[in-house]
Amino acid sequence: MTNSLVRLDMQGAVSILTLDNPPVNAASTKLMNALHARLDEIEQDKETRCVILTGAGNRAFCAGGDLREEADFGTPEGSRAFQALGRKTLNRLENFTVPIIAAIHGYCIGGGTAIGWACDLRIAADDTVFRAADAYIGMVPSWGMGLTRLPRYVGRNRALDILLLGYDFDAKTAYDFGLVTKVVPRADLEKEAMIAAQRVATASPFAIRATREAIAFNSRESWSDMVDFEVEICDRVFAHPDAHEGPKAFVEKRKPNFGAR
Repeated sequence: MTNSLVRLDMQGAVSILTLDNPPVNAASTKLMNALHARLDEIEQDKETRCVILTGAGNRAFCAGGDLREEADFGTPEGSRAFQALGRKTLNRLENFTVPIIAAIHGYCIGGGTAIGWACDLRIAADDTVFRAADAYIGMVPSWGMGLTRLPRYVGRNRALDILLLGYDFDAKTAYDFGLVTKVVPRADLEKEAMIAAQRVATASPFAIRATREAIAFNSRESWSDMVDFEVEICDRVFAHPDAHEGPKAFVEKRKPNFGAR
């Protein structure tokens, strides 16, 4: 069953997605389609307010696109379809209904970095090994990360360092680059990801989604467009009941009772 490639575990307001394609959770067409199907399921669950995305086993979060599959592409159309699916996947993660936290461990390579770095928060175990070395297998990044998002995340010079040298780098270096939120011991990864997810789940879902929408817009549009969009976002959020419930709860010294997402 295709969906067995991505396991779904719902724990209250947090849904956990686990990429499960042994031995290294390579991102095949089937795995990415299964991921989209699981995201569809989560969208139907109105209780979920945050998602954790991780990889099964101890070897890898995701060791990139499935090169066995790419080697079998017989036509340019097949290759373009695989690239389009990768781009669609990153866009889905970035613009999903609720925030997604990547819990990264082991190898995170190529397309795996694309999937992990596109998530809203990125917690990395201290055993994580990142690599974006497409040029060393005769390719370029093609899912909208290395050539598109990465220079905006880390700047032109660091993006070139990562892509042209293609060296492995550890979680501490990724943290220094701003690519991960936090580095934790491998044994604590699941716990730390859940702490972050439960924290996010207590915020206003409406305000969280508006914030993520604005940041995504900001990464694509001009300064003047963002100024106008900020006004639109603020009008939308401050007209929502959560914007009244939050300050009221603060004054009354209680937890806010935010609405459903």
